[in-house]
Amino acid sequence: MNIEKDGKTLYFSDEEIDNNSDGEKRVFVTKRINGKESHIKIDKNKKNVGKHFKQEKEAKIEEQDEVFNFNNEIVIGVNSIEDKENKKEKNKKRKNKKQNKNKFSKKEKNHKNSKGKRKKIKFNKIIIAITTTIVLIVIVVILALTAPLFNIVKINVDGNEIVSNETILNLSGLKKGENIFKFNKSVISNIKENRYIQDVKLKRKLPGTVLISVKERKVKYQLNLINSYVYIDKNGYILENSNTKADVPIITGLSITEDEMINNDRLEEKDIERLSRVSKIIDSAKTIDIENLITEINIEDENNYILYLESENKKIYIGDTTNLTNKMLYIKKILENEKQHSGSAFVNGDISAGFKPYFREE
Repeated sequence: MNIEKDGKTLYFSDEEIDNNSDGEKRVFVTKRINGKESHIKIDKNKKNVGKHFKQEKEAKIEEQDEVFNFNNEIVIGVNSIEDKENKKEKNKKRKNKKQNKNKFSKKEKNHKNSKGKRKKIKFNKIIIAITTTIVLIVIVVILALTAPLFNIVKINVDGNEIVSNETILNLSGLKKGENIFKFNKSVISNIKENRYIQDVKLKRKLPGTVLISVKERKVKYQLNLINSYVYIDKNGYILENSNTKADVPIITGLSITEDEMINNDRLEEKDIERLSRVSKIIDSAKTIDIENLITEINIEDENNYILYLESENKKIYIGDTTNLTNKMLYIKKILENEKQHSGSAFVNGDISAGFKPYFREE
């Protein structure tokens, strides 16, 4: 006996009647799975139907695990023989690449180690060379400072006309028999304490000679100081206070006081500027050969300098320091024409504006 229900065929058999089931029939459930029929016997009782269907489902899953069908399954990926060979080739290449890399790394490491060793050797050589040089220098210095060969046996002085050799040697502090390398620049500053000394140069002439070369300041002008004279150079340095009148022009009209003449080393800035204008007048006077005739210059009035020519018994009012060339030509002519007369020459006007120089006899 069979019955169709929900696509399933139910089979009944009298032999399947269980004496212990009160005459209820058993049910066989048949379903085709992957081309095979599966028979599950279930109880007709509804309570047992769920249990039999669960067993059917588990049997279905077991059957699917046993048989694989491409038609009923989704294929995610299949490795062919070619894929396996490619994978094998890739693995081989990867392995070779890794071996080459390890080989290169080892070679590079060896190269770096070799390079590091060379640098270390080179560094050690430099250290040895420096150390050797320092040792040699120390030895040479010790010998130079202690060997009698380098003791001073002669001291020569040149370039001096005003300051004596003895004064310069005393200021230097150098003595024969001392080591030639032991003195320093303090010798120069000591010699410069003399106001006439403008510059000093020292030269060692081995093994035992020292040469002192000096450059002196020259007396260019003098200032009156009560009963004495103060010598100064063209740059306003005060050189000496002397009772002897020098053969240079006397400068009057400066702002410096007598105390400053005695105690200061140099004129004040204002007087130095005035002195630079005096130098211009003297340089112009050289063009007509009268610079040696000028015995005094009054610079009190910057717009009217006065020159005194004692041997000529003349006084010249030169004005300021403009147009000096033309002024000197007029002075020369006046001195020639008025040689026998004493008096004053006036060239202190603006010649370019029509002023006519003149001489007034006194």
